[in-house]
Amino acid sequence: MSSHERSNERIRNMSRGTSEVMRKEFDKTKLEFPFEGDLLEIQTEEGKWLQTTRITFRSYDGPRRITHYNTKLTINPLDHQSVTTGSFTQDYEGPVYYYGSNREGGWRGTFKVLYSQELEMDEVNNKYY
Repeated sequence: MSSHERSNERIRNMSRGTSEVMRKEFDKTKLEFPFEGDLLEIQTEEGKWLQTTRITFRSYDGPRRITHYNTKLTINPLDHQSVTTGSFTQDYEGPVYYYGSNREGGWRGTFKVLYSQELEMDEVNNKYY
């Protein structure tokens, strides 16, 4: 048995306790992120803004906003005013993608993360992931 085959066998043994759906993974490096920013936020139905990850942000079907920080740091120890900061926040109205894919799901205003049918639910514990 080659080292590659042993590695595959080890992976199969480790994943025996998980459902078929949980074994489906996506490659984060191939996902499209058509936005840039320092702080990504999504709004709940109650109007509260929550900080989130890039992957959840791109798949959230509700109001989203991005904050950009403009920070200038001066290393000169004789300079009394060494840090200046500023920020601006803008609403984001870009595409909504299905979670874990580059397929667009379209805006529906559901205040939920859009999941494709194959990644929608874990069959073992019936929870969204």
